[in-house]
Amino acid sequence: MQSTDTPGSETSDENQANRLMENMEARPFAYSDIFRHPPMSGANIPPELGAIRKNESSCVVILPDGTWLVTWSQGSSENAPDEQVVTAKSRDCGLTWSEPRQLMASTKKYRRSYGAPFVAPDSGRLFFFIHEGVHAGDGIPHNSPEVDVGKLAFIYSDDSGDTWSDFRSIDLPDRDISMFPDRIHGHINHPPQIMPNGQVVLPFSQYARPGSMRRDWQLVAGETVFLHCENLLTESDPDRFQFSLLPPGPRGIRADIVKHIANPAVIQLAKFFKGYPDGLAFNSQEPTVVPLSDGRWVQACRTYLGSPGYAVSPDEGKTWSDVERLRYRPDGPFIDHPHTMVPIARLPDGRFILLFTNNDGTKKGAEHVWDGGCRTRNPQWFAIGREIPGEQRNGGLIFGEPRILASADEAEPKDGFTASTATGISMPQYIAAEGRHFVQYGLLKEHILLDEIPASVIDEMTP
Repeated sequence: MQSTDTPGSETSDENQANRLMENMEARPFAYSDIFRHPPMSGANIPPELGAIRKNESSCVVILPDGTWLVTWSQGSSENAPDEQVVTAKSRDCGLTWSEPRQLMASTKKYRRSYGAPFVAPDSGRLFFFIHEGVHAGDGIPHNSPEVDVGKLAFIYSDDSGDTWSDFRSIDLPDRDISMFPDRIHGHINHPPQIMPNGQVVLPFSQYARPGSMRRDWQLVAGETVFLHCENLLTESDPDRFQFSLLPPGPRGIRADIVKHIANPAVIQLAKFFKGYPDGLAFNSQEPTVVPLSDGRWVQACRTYLGSPGYAVSPDEGKTWSDVERLRYRPDGPFIDHPHTMVPIARLPDGRFILLFTNNDGTKKGAEHVWDGGCRTRNPQWFAIGREIPGEQRNGGLIFGEPRILASADEAEPKDGFTASTATGISMPQYIAAEGRHFVQYGLLKEHILLDEIPASVIDEMTP
């Protein structure tokens, strides 16, 4: 069949390729756009359009019938009163997507923004877990410890997300880092994971709002923790669900303050915001967890240390080593990474993928590990790893040479808008489906994109 395109015109394939590259400097594995908001700029954007400009914290799950479901946070900007959680579906392996629909909205009192879905594989019941925290305002000043404090909660659906239950709060035990006995400061970024022995664990971050953080939020002190959803796969009555924390006890998973208090990245961050290293050195947040073949669990997390952090559990999450800096191989160079999400995922064949940004807070003009924009969060890199049998160091892992997944265009928006203080490329997630390898991520915290990494590339990058 002959082309009907006129000379000099772009074909539909060319149009699609151009759309996939909007706001991008490089995107070698481009596959589809999950969501891009319409073009907008200036001070007089209609409210209904401005309310969908910020899009971030996306998570994909696959339903039993093969449908992909994605959730993400949408609003006029990060922390805006109009933030909501929306959802969309794809029935062609992520190539095309439905229009987003609201899953839940923030209220006058509570911010509902960061959460993650989960599918029970046998029943098909769909869950959405979230931390809802108190907004500043309405009598609560921005520097109050009340800001962002709240509870973990969930809703569920038995019809693939067409209708949902009411909110159900999850009561958690009091911990050392908690500033209130019955509520926590925390956030969720990653879906629950089913571990090899059937445990369902939801990774989340818990932190405090002491005086330093109320002055500058970059001085947060945090720890990682896993919510053990003990009978989520076997109990249908939500009133009988049982939850506990891993590790149990008064503390989550932290870095050793004494060992890391002299870390240059910690010192530089504390100096920049006029804080103190002893409040930052133990920080770890936004964990993901993978199982090793010998039964150990390894978590990766963001830290203030200039590298991804890792910790190891020999007993299914009950006890953990202190958080250490992750290397490319035992006794090898540290992996450079700022204080941003750094997920690790296990591939179906037992290899691993690490998603990171290859900047320790000193590259591209960055002044510290929290330096946002396109300084520390652009480009997005990835590395493929494997286990070293019997190795205890470095979580038993070795990683090959990294490669750029995608790079955002660093041109300033014409109207100066930024969705938050930290944009670039962020919050990536690996997805395995139908023998293929995908990564979804946020661009400028405005758009949600999906790329496919060929199996041949993963093979080439395996050490």
